[in-house]
Formats: sequence, C-alpha cells, structure tokens
Amino acid sequence: MRSPAERSPEGATLRARLRNVLSRSTYLGIPPPPPAFRPFGVSAMLIAKNEAEWAESSLLSILNFVDDVVVADHGSEDGTREILESLVAEHPGRIRFLALGDVPFHDALNATLAACSHSWILRFNLDFIARTSGPLSIARLVERLRGLDRRRYYCISLSGIALDGDLHHQFPNRRDPYEPLVFTYSPWLRYGVKGRFETLQVPWFYEKLAMSQAYHFHMRSVKSLHRMLQKFYWSHWYDGRNKGSATSLRDFIAENALREFGGSTVEEAAKNFILLEFAGCVPFSEDLCGDYPDILRPALLDPPFRLVFREGKLVDRLESRRYRPAFVPEGSS
Repeated sequence: MRSPAERSPEGATLRARLRNVLSRSTYLGIPPPPPAFRPFGVSAMLIAKNEAEWAESSLLSILNFVDDVVVADHGSEDGTREILESLVAEHPGRIRFLALGDVPFHDALNATLAACSHSWILRFNLDFIARTSGPLSIARLVERLRGLDRRRYYCISLSGIALDGDLHHQFPNRRDPYEPLVFTYSPWLRYGVKGRFETLQVPWFYEKLAMSQAYHFHMRSVKSLHRMLQKFYWSHWYDGRNKGSATSLRDFIAENALREFGGSTVEEAAKNFILLEFAGCVPFSEDLCGDYPDILRPALLDPPFRLVFREGKLVDRLESRRYRPAFVPEGSS
C-alpha cells in the first residue's frame, strides 16, 4: 500500500521532478541514450482482436504520417485479420503484419513493440481514428515528438475524443482517460499485468509527460452488438485467463450475458445491453470536441450504426454495413 505522501499531489509532483532529473542520466551514458538502440523516427504499433468495424479507417488515418507501421492480429474471429492482410497487400512495403494468435495480451503487446523499428513508439489502437488536418492533426503530434530531446527517454499520456453508440453521440465525459500511448523505446520497457488489465512498466529513467490535446477520436462504443459484449466482458475474461482459465472469450460471454441481461439468445442479451448502455448518451458537440477526423466525415452521411431515440428515450440501435473509407489521407513522415 502506498503511503499518504505518495498518494498526495505533493508526492506526485516530487516523483515527477525526480523522473525529470533521472531522465538526464543518459547524458552520462547510464543508461545509454535512445540512439544506442534504434534509429530516430516514429513507429506506430497497432494490435487488434475483433476490430473489423474500424481497423481499415484506423490504419489508413496514420499510414502516411509515421515512419514505420507494425500491425498485429491477436486471434480475431470477425474478419479483422483478413482486412489487415488486404491492407498490407494494397500498400506494399508500408505495413508489417504479425499474426500472433490467442496468446496472453501483454505478450502480444511486447511482440508488437519488439517488431517496431524506430526510437519513438505510438501505440495506436485499431479503434482509434487520427485527425489528419488542422492544429490537432497527427502530423502535429509527430512534429512535437521530433522536437523533444533525442538523448532522453519519455513516456507520454494522451486522451482522445470518445464516441459512443454511434458517430453522433457520446457519454457525457466525452474524453478517454489518459493512457501512456507514446514512448521512447528501450530494451527495459515492457508490458505486464496489473489486476485485470495490461500495464506499461516504465523504467525509472523515463520522464512522464501528458499532452492535453486530442489528436485522435476513439470509436469507444461504436461497434457491433457482439463487439460491445466483448468489450464489456473483456477485463473479467482477461483476469481469468491470467489466473489460468482456458475459457474462450466467446464462451465466457455466452455463460454470462443471458444471466445478466436476459433474452433467449446472446443476440437478444446484446440488444438489451445496448439499450441500457447508451441510454445516457448525449449528442456529439463540435464546440467542445472540435472537427471530426477527415476520414470519418463521409461516414456521417451513411453511418454504420445509428441510435434511435423516441421522446428522449433510446428505443433501438440500427446497424448497417461496415464503413469503407474512400481515401487515404496524405502526409509526410
């Protein structure tokens, strides 16, 4: 258990100052600075399990803005792997693909991290969509990274704009929690497990920073019925896997969804869950959140998901075909 001093704002400030000082130890070569391990540049690492709805849009939104793209499939069952393999074939030499299968998630993350080539790593989930124009574009983020001291190690937390239910709604918080999504590579940086979640284990010589700007949108809950149940039960299933359970995610959902949400099939349980989950959504606010990413704008006219409200009450959600982006945003790394 952490002491009151460690939990206090003063303790956090002290730890931040200490990391800032220790991050300069690389000037003395202890540890060696980042160029000792990888050439300067930005690698994007993307990993997915059942992200067919947005995998294509996500990958294409960053493809031309980084130096290196490594994308991994973590045992998908919904066509995600086939989508990724098609993109690799359409953009030869630009994307490296890993088929990792259903290995522990933190092991999959470490394998993807190890396959990246450059000193900066951008962890970009395949339900993230990057902004590709304007002052909050992914190009501006990459520019900021290139301007930081190349001799030091950093771990940077970001928060995206979150969409929920469909492209026109959000939960009232509107933003994701901050997560360490950008970091400098070193052989000592690894993913592990903490409770029910994976965690990035950050060495003492990394300075931790946070950027308040939202450079991406998160399709947090803009997903199919089945995918929403997977998202809901993921952390509990993952915790069981870490403790030795051999139950598949599909079976775990079937065992729990009918009991918790009712219905005679998993589909009916998912529908009941959806009506409960999105009842508190509010309309998307461009004033608070800014413009949609360019690659998403065509989808607003014919959205793949649509919440249906009647007299202020959510009564249904309609699903149609998967959105296919019509263009690849141009940029330079």
